Parts: sequence; C-alpha cells; structure tokens
Amino acid sequence: MRNKIGLSLVFVLLMGSSCKKFLETTPKDFLSPDNYFRSEAEVKSALAGVYVTLGSEFTYGRHMVVDGAMDDLGYWNQSEVNIIDRLASWNYTSAQPQIMMMWQRLYEGIERANVLLENIDKAEMDEEARAKYVGEIKFLRAYYHYLLTDLWGDIPVRLQSNQTVTDVNIQQTSARDVLQLVVTEMEEIINNNNLEAASVYNHSSRVSVTVAQAILARIYLKMAGEPLKVVGAYEKALFWASKVKDSGLHKLNPNYDEIFTNHSKNLFDTQYRESMWEADFTGNPTTDPGKSDKYSWIGVTNGIICYDESDALGYSYGYIRVRLKLWDLFEETDKRKYRSIAPHRYNVTNGQPYNQKLTTFTAVADRCAAKWRREEETLRPKVKNNNETNFPIIRYSDVLLMIAEAENEINGASDIALEAINEVRTRAGVRPYATTTSTGVIAIIGQDDLRQAIRDERARELCFEGIRKHDLIRWGIFETAMQQAAAEPFLSANTGNGRTASAQQRTTMAAIASKMTEKYRLFPIPQKELNLNNKIKQNKFW
Repeated sequence: MRNKIGLSLVFVLLMGSSCKKFLETTPKDFLSPDNYFRSEAEVKSALAGVYVTLGSEFTYGRHMVVDGAMDDLGYWNQSEVNIIDRLASWNYTSAQPQIMMMWQRLYEGIERANVLLENIDKAEMDEEARAKYVGEIKFLRAYYHYLLTDLWGDIPVRLQSNQTVTDVNIQQTSARDVLQLVVTEMEEIINNNNLEAASVYNHSSRVSVTVAQAILARIYLKMAGEPLKVVGAYEKALFWASKVKDSGLHKLNPNYDEIFTNHSKNLFDTQYRESMWEADFTGNPTTDPGKSDKYSWIGVTNGIICYDESDALGYSYGYIRVRLKLWDLFEETDKRKYRSIAPHRYNVTNGQPYNQKLTTFTAVADRCAAKWRREEETLRPKVKNNNETNFPIIRYSDVLLMIAEAENEINGASDIALEAINEVRTRAGVRPYATTTSTGVIAIIGQDDLRQAIRDERARELCFEGIRKHDLIRWGIFETAMQQAAAEPFLSANTGNGRTASAQQRTTMAAIASKMTEKYRLFPIPQKELNLNNKIKQNKFW
C-alpha cells in the first residue's frame, strides 16, 4: 500500500479519538498499516474515525441539515448582502466552500471505511465480533454514498481505498444505480446478521439493526418518488419500516419536548429509544480544545435568538425563522407547536440583562425555530459558537409516518396507514384521522386526502430536522412549494392574528424561496473535484 493510504490512516486514527461513548481507548501514534489493526481495540478506534464524518460541522453539525436544507417551513433571517455565497442564501457557485467541504467530509468517511475494511483481517479478535464490525463499516460506507447521491445526484462510487495519490479519476455512477448498490449492501448486512440490536447499546451513536431498517425505508421512499419512481420501492419501504415497528425496541416518548432537551443535555433515553440514531458531539473548544470541526452548532444558528454569551442562557443567532405555512399547519393545542416554534424571546434591547423572557411577538415571522435551545444545555462553560448538542438522524416517529405513507400509496387509506399516523397525532394531543365522520375525529376521504394529511404531519412532526427539502423533491412538489413560500408573505401579510410582517421580513422571506427552481434540487459538483477528476461532469444547470 502506498503513501496515499498512509495519509488516510493518519486522519482515521487521530480523528477516531474524538468520538465518544463507544471509544474507550486512545489511538496509538500512526506509522503505517503494517503496525496497526492488530487488535480489536485498534479496530474499534479506527471505526470511531469512520463515524467522525457524522459529527462534522459540514454534515450533521450544521451545514448539511441547517444552512443547506432551506425549505417552505422556515427562512434564513439575514439581509441578502450578509448571506452572499452562503448555503442559506442559495446564491452560490460550484466554488462555494461549504459545499466543497461537505463533499470532502463524506468522501473522507468512505475512504476511512475502505481502509479499515482492507485491513481488519489483520486484527486478532473473535470472528463473530469481526463480522459485526465489518457490517457496521459497510453500512456507514453505503450511507455516505446515499447522502452524496441524495445531495449531488450522479456521483463517483468508491469501494476501495485510494491506492496512489493520482487515483482520482473515477466516472460518475447514476443516482439510480448508486441507490440500488446502497440498498443491496444494507440488506445483505441485515440478512447476514452483521449488526447488533439497538438494546445492546446505552446510546444512539452507533448503527443497529433497526437503524439500518429505518434508513432502508427512507431510501426506498426516495427511490419510489421523483425522479426515479422505482417500481416496488413503496413495498420495500413498508417492509423495512414495519420491521422496525415489529421489533418493539422503539416507542414514542410521550413527552415531545424531552426528545430535544435530551439532545441539548447529551442524554439518551433507553426507555423509549425514539431518537434511534444521532450524530454525536462532545464538548466545545473550551472544555475539549483542539478538535476543530467536531463540535455542534445545533441551537446556535437554529435556536431562539439570544445575544447572551453567559452560562445562564447561551448565545444564539436565531437565524432560522418561521414561515406562516408552518404556523398555520399547527392547531393551537398541538403539543409540538411551541416546541418547534419559539414560545418566547429574550429582551436584548436597551442594554438590559438577557434573562427576561418575553412572550409577545409582533409577527409570526419574528418567531425562531426552537427545537434546540441553548438555555437547556448543561455543559459548562458555554461558548458563543459551539456546543455538544446531538442531532437526530432518524426518529421512530419518522418510521411510523413512513409506514403510513407507503401503506397509503400501496393500499390507500387503510387501517394500517391510519393507525400509524394516528399514533404520532395522539402523542401530539390532536384529533385522530378516520375514514368515517364522527365526533372527535377528522374525516379522511380516500387516498389523496390521506396523502396530503401525511405530508402535513411530516411537516409538523419533523420540521427543522433537515429532511423537509428532500421530502418535497421526492414528492415532486419542491419548486411549487418554494414558489408558494415566496408569494405567501405578500398574500397574507396583513390579515391580523400576528400574521403581519415588516417590509424587510417579507422581502427576505421571498428572496431565497423565489430562487428555487429545478436547478436547486441538487448541489453543484465542487469545482475542486472537477479540477481533479477528469471523468466527472457538472450537474445540469450549473
């Protein structure tokens, strides 16, 4: 193995030490693959390096799921001049640095996985344990390929490590074929019993059988929708999502707020295990210095605005504000409404102390996204721009809504579909759906009616969790929804009940949404990659 592999392993092993909970050993200094991968402890350390990709600022720490996932439910509240060439502005080129780093981090995760797979047989360890590690590594490699094709479409597939420093010219594989490769590998891992059950872990930072099943359901729903429309994909999505439910290992936490306070407090709920898989973060630059790009920004950019840098509250830019559509989707009694949408703000005027909560708002457009709140963090001291708040990659409520969606597409508004969506609604404290008209229910008339109800329920349940844009794309309504979002603040700006918005807010709300065309379904391939790989071509419109 040549120098390129050596460089990769330096990164794998050094970064492995920043993963927590399942990494108990400190990696040794690296020399070459010839003197590493000799024990299970070293394999475990290198596996942590594969997981590190999930905890990057450019993936689940911020840019992939906050700045780069703008949709019809929220808007980035900065003036156009302040967000030029930022992901949230959708005013960038293929040279945009955060897009380039997102691409790079995902391929780094794939490279680390490949290096580990090519060397894991050297380790002296139990063969059953080795098989479990191999399953976990292969799943992560497949998952990173899925994220890449979800964000960029046709991509280069890498199933072996870079053998030389010039091993960069790889042609793109179609998105359809990438996804087929991904689901085939994931299904093989599950069928070969190469993953542990969720109950084995006292945390949610590793892949389990039910996590793999839930992710398979998500990918099959993508394949069933636009633009691929793969025949039989809804049936596959229903099959794997139902496997998660039938396991009995995951339940809805009756306290919706607690899901997100646990993320901010770095706690894991082993009673319900609703938050099935999380991007895991530890510390901040003061408590755990020197990690760089491994801290969370969740709640910093997408929390309740607060310019207090003290330990009492914690600083938040409050950039993500609420669109009227999301506000209108919630019933006032819905328990999720004021967890998702700021119920209060902080007094930050006239130099007054920032410990006074105010509950009055001039407009809905003033309210911030509020699932993750810096005031609920327990890590001390707090710092301005980072924390250790975890981010949910997939939750059990999403699985239930996938069951409802896939079942409805296959069999219409059946009892199975209604039971799944109503379980989510019951936890929220709102009326269930039914195909009959009676007191205490909302009548559903057929498949089309339930389809829209499911889409609205996903908005209420999963808003600001980084998947709404991808839902809109697979439903084939992305451009329509965003153009409606652009028009909305002008159509309903002065209808009372807090629905007023300032001229500046209306302009900002409309500016980003109005740019959304087919072009923005995918990111541009980074120019740096185009310069290196002469077998790759830029995405359409870019």
